[in-house]
Amino acid sequence: MDFDAPFIDRLRKQEPKAIKDWYLETFPFLMIQAARFFREESEQITAVHNSQLKALKHLDHFEAGTNMEAWLATILRHELIDLYRRQKRWRLPAFEPKLEASYDPDFTIEIDREQELKKVEDVLARLPKTTRFVFSLCVFEQMKPKEIAEQLQMNIETVRWHLKSARQTLKTTRTHE
Repeated sequence: MDFDAPFIDRLRKQEPKAIKDWYLETFPFLMIQAARFFREESEQITAVHNSQLKALKHLDHFEAGTNMEAWLATILRHELIDLYRRQKRWRLPAFEPKLEASYDPDFTIEIDREQELKKVEDVLARLPKTTRFVFSLCVFEQMKPKEIAEQLQMNIETVRWHLKSARQTLKTTRTHE
């Protein structure tokens, strides 16, 4: 979908059809991004919906013709960090389900790519929540350990430990295949 100036104007005017089209177009991309950080689909959906609401609220900051997905990914990353902090602050108990369903977008992807994505999701699902989150920020968001430590309000050595732990898990998984 082309997010050109006339379409953005329709979004700013809060036209229901434009908002619905935008929502349906951006939701699958954002869910895939959120799945990298959280296992629970409810957490993923919460982060995506909050991000979409923030994007609509601050649409005046978006420049028509620029990359909507990149802009939304940045908003989502900040929302994911905020959600992680809120959970940490409230010390919510983490009930990890034995079996988990991964998000399956409505569009079809090449079989090889789909299988590779499934392997990555399976490996990430094995990581503890904080380790997975730190690793995702480093790998997918290209953040440095120091930036992650500042964003998550952690000691830098703790961030490095999580990264090392994730790499060891990935290495162990790779040798067992």
